[in-house]
Amino acid sequence: MGDSNLSILIISENSINKILADMLADRKIEILLENKLTEDLSGLILLTNKLNDKNEKIIHEIFKKNIPILGIKNGFEGLNIFFGGKKSQNIKKVDLSPQLFLSPGSKLSHIIGGSGWVKSDLDPTSNIFQKELSETFFASIISEEGEIIGFEKPGEHWVFGINFDPTDSNLPKGFDNLMTVFLDKCLESNT
Repeated sequence: MGDSNLSILIISENSINKILADMLADRKIEILLENKLTEDLSGLILLTNKLNDKNEKIIHEIFKKNIPILGIKNGFEGLNIFFGGKKSQNIKKVDLSPQLFLSPGSKLSHIIGGSGWVKSDLDPTSNIFQKELSETFFASIISEEGEIIGFEKPGEHWVFGINFDPTDSNLPKGFDNLMTVFLDKCLESNT
């Protein structure tokens, strides 16, 4: 990716994950907080499910401009709700899901580098099932119990929600590609 002039807007209710901040800083990517929106925006990372009117307007404008959007953990739920999905049931299960299904043909399975069942010990922060998922998206990573772990917008828009931390060193093989591809897509939107 090299040295680029990317500006990533991060909408979060708290401070951002240090590993994520360091990853962006190492790649010389400017991190903008929601009060520093610019016209030269390259991408959006949503880390919260608590959106105010200003946040929603920003997401709407970014989506209209076809700028890549990534909802992570609570942002996974926030993105789903913004696009008309329902709030998660927040029923925490006892056992971790030992396997995840990557939908064949999905963008996420292409990014990760495989499809079908993969072993995992991901522990989702909230539970979204198909009945809560916005009609805008389709589930591309699903647990054995039917929990949606990742969703995406089909077509040209690069909009994804993931219910895990993409900087976690214990992710299954290929899951670490997600941030690299997101940043590559941000670079493309910047040109």
